[in-house]
Amino acid sequence: MTLFQLIALTLTAVWLAAVLTWLRRSTAALAGGLFAIGIFTLISLAYGLVTPVGLGLGAFGAWWLTAGLALAWLGVVLAYNPMANRLAARWFPQPPTLEAFKPIQESRGKLVAGILAAWGLGGFLEELVARGIVLQALESLLAAWLSPPVVVTIAVLVAAAGAGLMHAYQGPRAMVIITQISLLFGVLFVASGNNLWPVILCHGLYDTIAFIRFASGKSSYAVRR
Repeated sequence: MTLFQLIALTLTAVWLAAVLTWLRRSTAALAGGLFAIGIFTLISLAYGLVTPVGLGLGAFGAWWLTAGLALAWLGVVLAYNPMANRLAARWFPQPPTLEAFKPIQESRGKLVAGILAAWGLGGFLEELVARGIVLQALESLLAAWLSPPVVVTIAVLVAAAGAGLMHAYQGPRAMVIITQISLLFGVLFVASGNNLWPVILCHGLYDTIAFIRFASGKSSYAVRR
């Protein structure tokens, strides 16, 4: 494990512990933590503590291959989404708390702004933290003691659980749903050779579809106006 991974993993653990305890209803805590870790990562890149490749942000590669992989996996994620909802509803009958997204129902401009924010916070920063940092740091940490398949499995599971915790402000059911979806993003990351670009694209497109459905009232969790 590199010095950057150690510091970034520690910062992430402290942030998520705070979110889970006394900041669980704060969207500002979510965004602030993501930005803070993003800034730390940017500074680390500038000082050579980490490289883009080390974060999964190497060369974009063939755009058609990246886009095709992201779109194909998006189909898998969307197909699984109803099952994720059903499983979460069994454990937590209370629907997710999505009042924070109510503004995107008010106008097309706010919807577009919300989608752009989702790409930045969810598609890029969340994936940078969950997969680029947490998953890969755990792989480095556990590689000396466990076999590769076990290491990858643990890393994917812990990173997905961390992503679920990032959404504590949406309530327990949402956390379970997001953890399941995040598991699929983790599988895509590993299958693509620890390349974040397909995952960022898949996550961003998934959030875009979810926001459009929410704003149009087609989502079962849409806040009624």
